[in-house]
Amino acid sequence: MKNCTLDLLGIKDSRLQFDPKYKNKVTTDDFYNHRKARFIHLLQSYPCFCPVCGKKMKRNGFKTVEMVGLPSGGLTNIFSIRKQKYLCPSSAACPKTITKLAEVQDVKANARISQAVKYQAVSKLGQNISQKYIATDFCISSMTVMRFAQGVSTYLKPNQHYLPQNIAFDDFKSGNFSQSGMSIIVMDIATHRTLDIVRSRQNTYLRSYFLQYDRQARWAVQTVTVDLYSPYRAFIHDVFPNALIIADRFHVITQAYRALNQVRIQAMKQAGHGSHNSRALKHYWKLLTKDSAHLDFKHYHKSRNFRNLQLCEQDIVERLLAMSADLRLAYNYYQTLLQAVHQGNPALLEELTQSAAGLPDPVKKTNRTLRKHRQEIKNSFETTFSNGPIEGTNNKIKTIKKTAYGFRNFENFRLRILVELKNSYVSLNFHSA
Repeated sequence: MKNCTLDLLGIKDSRLQFDPKYKNKVTTDDFYNHRKARFIHLLQSYPCFCPVCGKKMKRNGFKTVEMVGLPSGGLTNIFSIRKQKYLCPSSAACPKTITKLAEVQDVKANARISQAVKYQAVSKLGQNISQKYIATDFCISSMTVMRFAQGVSTYLKPNQHYLPQNIAFDDFKSGNFSQSGMSIIVMDIATHRTLDIVRSRQNTYLRSYFLQYDRQARWAVQTVTVDLYSPYRAFIHDVFPNALIIADRFHVITQAYRALNQVRIQAMKQAGHGSHNSRALKHYWKLLTKDSAHLDFKHYHKSRNFRNLQLCEQDIVERLLAMSADLRLAYNYYQTLLQAVHQGNPALLEELTQSAAGLPDPVKKTNRTLRKHRQEIKNSFETTFSNGPIEGTNNKIKTIKKTAYGFRNFENFRLRILVELKNSYVSLNFHSA
């Protein structure tokens, strides 16, 4: 029964036993932050031999220490341990008096928190819980939780002798940690494993970061998937000379999507506030951004903006395009780009970007961007790689920042992200250790 109770309390040291000095082995009292704690009185005493002469040491009284253990039953367990003190008097074999204190398994010397608490606190960081709540659960401070997490820093160092053949990176808002306010996620896009979090997206910083990797590792990279941010191109060609740049298809379509919305808003302003055309363009804006191949042409419904006429989605879109010639041009450009990307048709993309004569100004600007990155967009047609997994990770990072109410230290911020991401190499290495 005694061993079962100690095992349930998370005590692994078989030499620990309930202290016979105390009639009530368990007491409760206020301990930390006015929380009730359960005090469990234990005794640690065993035969100890001198590390110098090898003789059995004399018992020399006790020293009582308190150690925080795992909580149970809604209370924090505090182990009040009477540790045996040992003494080996000076003799011919021992020139100096040797003293020792009984040790507890899984607790470091001079530590007051059990290893079980440390492991549980670090594992809780893998969930979407703030450090403050984790600290409250284990009756420790929030900085102690982060200090425990920093113990896994050996797993956070990237392997500078290896890079995957297919990588991708994208920026995300990180706050004041960098001058631009943006940091970078680096990912193995083939396996969706997060490689690292880089502080800044500036070219000089990114170049110095990737140059830490061996030349063979960098030259082994075959593809780099990125968005259409132009400054990335120069350093990618220098750092990864053998890599093929792949433009992310989502960002390609987003260019035309934004241009179409700008033209639609211009048409609304030209029609005048509160006019029939303005209300219709505002109400049915989602139909304009929908793939024309997916527009419903079978089901008819009453349309308030068109005098309650029975119309299908295709009819509504046709009426909207009739309100503005520029809107029709922007819509046709957007739909043609969607078709080229979805079908992976380089000839159609080439034809679309050849000339921008007569197009509205926002679409002309988009066309210049797509023409500049035309070869990279064609490269995306030949692979299934995209920045979709990174965009999902970005959303996860937003949740982490919101839960923590922000971070003031980038290393702690990076640590929390990599520990919480289940698909990171850090997580894999830590759990397999």
